[in-house]
Amino acid sequence: MQKKKVDGENKAAKQKERAPGVSRRTLLKAAGAGVTGGAVLYSLDKLRLLPSFEALLPEPPTDRMTCRVHPGSGDKVSLLGFGCMRFPMLPDASGPSGTEIDEAVAFGLVDYALAHGVNYFDTAYTYHRGMSEVMIGKALKRHPRERFYLATKMPGRLNPTLAQAKEMFETQLGRCQVEYFDYYLLHNLQSVDNYKKVYEEEKVLDYLLEQKKQGRIRNLGWSFHGDKEMLEYILSRPVQWDFAQVQLNYHDLLHKYDPPPNIARFVSKNPAPIQWTYEKMLASGLPLVVMEPLLGGRLARLNKKALAVLQAERPQATGASWALRYAAGLPNVLSVLSGMTYMEHLQDNLRTFAPLEPLSEQELLVLKKALDVFLTQSNIRCTTCGYCMPCPYGVDIPAVFAHYNRCLDDEQVPKGQRDPEYERARRAFLVEYGRAVPELRQAARCTGCNKCVEHCPQMIPIPEEMARLGKFVENLRIRQG
Repeated sequence: MQKKKVDGENKAAKQKERAPGVSRRTLLKAAGAGVTGGAVLYSLDKLRLLPSFEALLPEPPTDRMTCRVHPGSGDKVSLLGFGCMRFPMLPDASGPSGTEIDEAVAFGLVDYALAHGVNYFDTAYTYHRGMSEVMIGKALKRHPRERFYLATKMPGRLNPTLAQAKEMFETQLGRCQVEYFDYYLLHNLQSVDNYKKVYEEEKVLDYLLEQKKQGRIRNLGWSFHGDKEMLEYILSRPVQWDFAQVQLNYHDLLHKYDPPPNIARFVSKNPAPIQWTYEKMLASGLPLVVMEPLLGGRLARLNKKALAVLQAERPQATGASWALRYAAGLPNVLSVLSGMTYMEHLQDNLRTFAPLEPLSEQELLVLKKALDVFLTQSNIRCTTCGYCMPCPYGVDIPAVFAHYNRCLDDEQVPKGQRDPEYERARRAFLVEYGRAVPELRQAARCTGCNKCVEHCPQMIPIPEEMARLGKFVENLRIRQG
């Protein structure tokens, strides 16, 4: 009975599609359908709810999580999924993506999520330098296997041979302490050449399909950060894919982002726009697990003026909840991934999805207005995914960008010496910059080697931004600008 209901939802969602394109108006309307969910990865800056605000919020319910049913397997998957890319770290950890995970806190988050209806957990071979799979394996081993769905990924970007891929897969089963993976992905597909080399010439895909026949993979899919050619190629393959993972958020769907021309030599000459990608995925009919509906936390913070627009309509709602509710109305999405480092993140997301309240038409217009306000400031488009790391010269790229974006959001970037607040803002910016990023890891250490640029899914001209921020900080230190 439940499967028929979901099939009906998918059929209704497909009727909303437009050919040959998806307009901004259609995307706005689609978000009100309440069909699916989105994903969130909070940024590396310590995004917390204000204590006075948090105290007013009710405890999330334990029995009202909105779920979606996978049309093929019949899995009843929680709309909120737990992303294992950013576990909480110990105080003396080397960085947010390091191996020094705070096990006690991480266990508490996983247990709380399970107790409140979250059952989808997403990790990968490379997250936390290999320790994410170990951590989530230890945490979930303490619970019955039927209570959760576990997803991990084959790191094709590492160009493994067939023998290496087999060893990686067996290692993943051991790390996660399971006999099978509920969902398994070809990780971060970017180029056709890499796909052909790893999955076709080395026959890694044949191996994974065999693991699926043996029951060690229950659903096989892929995650995408590539160009148009890659997406068209993967969708044309004669493979019965079970699901896909893509980036979707209201910022990218309602606002066209054009990569700067000065990085054309480093990135794909034909990058896949989010709007175009979304249209292709709608046409494919594949169940979707969505990355970045908060654009790495950018849409959770916003800036003061944009957030004020949202709060005037819904005073107690966070910026994150607006973004997630928008994503939750897009067709075909199976689950939301959230890298919930803090309990506040988890509780806020649980309130959003337990149960889900789709955006109204009025709220959709308000969200569009807030986005227009947000786009007037020059934030750096970093989602703090860490794919650019490690920097061979020690620069903490995500932390540098996160500090600058945070100061922009809070209107704490010094505006010039004629501003009466210049000296206060100058000192505050430099003090917080020093606290957030050690001196030897700051923007001035960048040599412009460009090794990071080709790995950035958001196509940021990282060396140029580092040079700009390094000069900006230097001017602040000598009281210029």
